[in-house]
Amino acid sequence: MMKLIMGILFVGVDLGAYYYEESRRRARRLKELEAENTKQRLETLRYQINPHFLMNTLNNIHALVDLDPEKAKESIGEFSKMMRILLYEGDSPTIPLERELDFIEHFISLMRLRYTEEALRIETHFPEQYGDVLVPPLVMASFVENAFKHGVSYAEESYIDIKVELQDGNVVFRCANTSHPSRTDERHGIGLDNIRKRLTLLYGKSYTLIIDSDGGRYDVLLTFPCQPEFPAS
Repeated sequence: MMKLIMGILFVGVDLGAYYYEESRRRARRLKELEAENTKQRLETLRYQINPHFLMNTLNNIHALVDLDPEKAKESIGEFSKMMRILLYEGDSPTIPLERELDFIEHFISLMRLRYTEEALRIETHFPEQYGDVLVPPLVMASFVENAFKHGVSYAEESYIDIKVELQDGNVVFRCANTSHPSRTDERHGIGLDNIRKRLTLLYGKSYTLIIDSDGGRYDVLLTFPCQPEFPAS
């Protein structure tokens, strides 16, 4: 009887160990499948926004060709720097914060060529140290692009204020700019939906996106963790 009981116990232990390991393998596989699915969805969303962003940038350069050929040459130089970042780092679900801010600075340099300092005031405040912070590519840059596209007028004085801070393990992005109601505003279309989906895939409910417009001013406040909750590597 004792041998029988011991035999049953050993078999039970073996079965328990087997099912435990099998459960762990299934959990790991499920996690891998979820990560792969997240990566594919992020790639789909990213490929929707990259051509749109590049098309608008090329339109800006095209507008300069007839107005000021020398500035058009400068803009092509800035555009090549932006492309370098996109080509070599744009395939990842996230990129270092420093590279995203480099991209934004090149884009701002390109856009400055179209406006005088009197017509458009631009201020940027970026961190001095970046650490190992990762961000989704072109999310912050898209809001900066919108600030130029919808918030700048040749007929009226305009401003764009951009601020990025690192606070309590979060990236805090702020973009404030003038808003001209007479212009067609498509900010709440596919672009914004795309950004929300990408942020949700990476951070779940751990991000905040607040957009406020009072007719003459447009404010964006975006906060998200320095590391994604679902790293789709």
